[in-house]
Amino acid sequence: MNYDRPQELLKPVKRRFITLTFVVALALELLPLPQGSNRWLPDFVALLILYWSVNQPRRIGIGMAFGIGLLADVVSTSMFGQHALAYSVGAYLILLRQQQLVMFNLGQQTLVILVLMMLIQLLMAVARWSIGASLPGLGYFLPALIGALLWPLLTKLMLLPYRSERH
Repeated sequence: MNYDRPQELLKPVKRRFITLTFVVALALELLPLPQGSNRWLPDFVALLILYWSVNQPRRIGIGMAFGIGLLADVVSTSMFGQHALAYSVGAYLILLRQQQLVMFNLGQQTLVILVLMMLIQLLMAVARWSIGASLPGLGYFLPALIGALLWPLLTKLMLLPYRSERH
């Protein structure tokens, strides 16, 4: 952390922007992608829930994560409730330590996000397993790793509209 210059003040985040980010993430679920490309594509909705839970905890909490998870279940035509369960657990765990997480640097946050993305993937696999699906292999967790690696880029991109114009 650089102590020489004060932290930059950001403009307030608009609710419309948060909604737009989730609409875009849910739309990515609907894109017709080539067979097998979902093996590496991260869960952008989960990433956004974690991002907004860290940075806007009063707006995106457990209830909102649950509701967005139900929408994700409908959009992805998966077992109803699996995304809702996984996203609400992820948001809960973020909110437990949110004040500490905002003080972490991006590298430390990335490690936390990796663990949470893996947990979200694991919860969804267990939910499917509970109704008779087979457990996936280790390759199933590759999107969680890629999502965690995208965390610093996502953080920088999400801050762009809210930076002050004066430099």
